[in-house]
Amino acid sequence: MSLKYNIVYNKCNQSAISILDINKVNWKELQEEKYLNFNIDLMDMNKKNLRKVIKAIEKILKKYTSKYEYNFYISNFNENNQNHKDFIKIIETLFLKDIRDRYNFIYDEVCKFLDNEFISKDLCQFRNNKCGEKENLSSEVGCCRHYKNKLIGPIGLKNPLIVCEYLKNKRCSAKCISCKLYTCDYLRRKGIQFKIKNIVLLDIFFNPIQKFIIKYSVFTPKEEIIRKLLLFK
Repeated sequence: MSLKYNIVYNKCNQSAISILDINKVNWKELQEEKYLNFNIDLMDMNKKNLRKVIKAIEKILKKYTSKYEYNFYISNFNENNQNHKDFIKIIETLFLKDIRDRYNFIYDEVCKFLDNEFISKDLCQFRNNKCGEKENLSSEVGCCRHYKNKLIGPIGLKNPLIVCEYLKNKRCSAKCISCKLYTCDYLRRKGIQFKIKNIVLLDIFFNPIQKFIIKYSVFTPKEEIIRKLLLFK
């Protein structure tokens, strides 16, 4: 059975429970209720409080499952604030009970975020099919190259660089989150770098081994990365 929830933006319910006081709730008094109403003030949502809220919501969902319909009243929400948008994505993630669905959702949302960052901000500065790093070189292939042979795969360092097999019509067909997270020296010199610890959906929901997989599984299709993440959940 799916879990029901609603999010109401920039409103406060005077009778609702503050999300930060969730562990103080007397659940026996709420046995006859059909709804659980929570107030969330995003002005109070630092990283410490965020982890506290996530643990509390997970505990409630595990114990009471589909008994209630949940209403979240969000105040001080700014749609232009990435941290605020991330918090809403966290709520959506928590209500996905199937772990595969949860990982797929996180994966797609982070890839969408990274694609938007690179494209909307023109980070690689592509001109005439060349990125900024290759501007004065003859090659049109930037990051999408690696060492590979049939026996030892991408670690065959004595072999020539080859174009990634998932590069189709100048687009990535693998939807590889590790490649999307990668920033070359050209970008780093400009102070551009994407770290897992700074992307809240990755930092919150994955353990150290899974984060290692996410960071280093370059030139790998999404399906294979998801399989590895499930293996080490």
